[in-house]
Amino acid sequence: MTNRSGGMRSDGVHYREQTWAPLWAIALVWGACLAGVIGTITSVMRMVEITGRSGEGMSQSAVLALAGISVALLLVMSLTVAFIRLDVEVRADHIFIAFGPVHLIRKRIRFSEIESVRGLTYRPLVEFGGWGIRPRPRRTAWTIRGNQAVAVTLKSGRQIYVGSEYPQRLAGAIQTAMRVRATGE
Repeated sequence: MTNRSGGMRSDGVHYREQTWAPLWAIALVWGACLAGVIGTITSVMRMVEITGRSGEGMSQSAVLALAGISVALLLVMSLTVAFIRLDVEVRADHIFIAFGPVHLIRKRIRFSEIESVRGLTYRPLVEFGGWGIRPRPRRTAWTIRGNQAVAVTLKSGRQIYVGSEYPQRLAGAIQTAMRVRATGE
């Protein structure tokens, strides 16, 4: 969802963009988790079949291993939900960036910290080692898919790449909001 109007909405947001993780990546992670669940259930059923008793014949280490696998799979599935989309908003005095539907992982970049912004095409694998939150010396990427972003250069010299499907629109919205903030237009 993108606010293409460029004007400030009643909720104080000048621009909003949601970028979703690629469907193939979600399917791959959830498919691997499903395979793990099926493998765990199959292991328990084999133990019951071998011993003829449910639970009594299983060693404590086997029970702990199965419990550990279950917890790990739940954790992976939860992380998938936490990183399923990237939300970017240009607000009255800052850029708001967050992952997932509940915004557990988020960042604010105040306009007062910004030196410049520009839309660009970059190489996520080469420059950052992939997508997500990728800190590197003097720059960090907040991306979820694709190879387009807005490079926000801070007054400190540090750069933050904000993933966007519409980098020129996002950069324009940031510049407009910064100008409105500075001049009170």
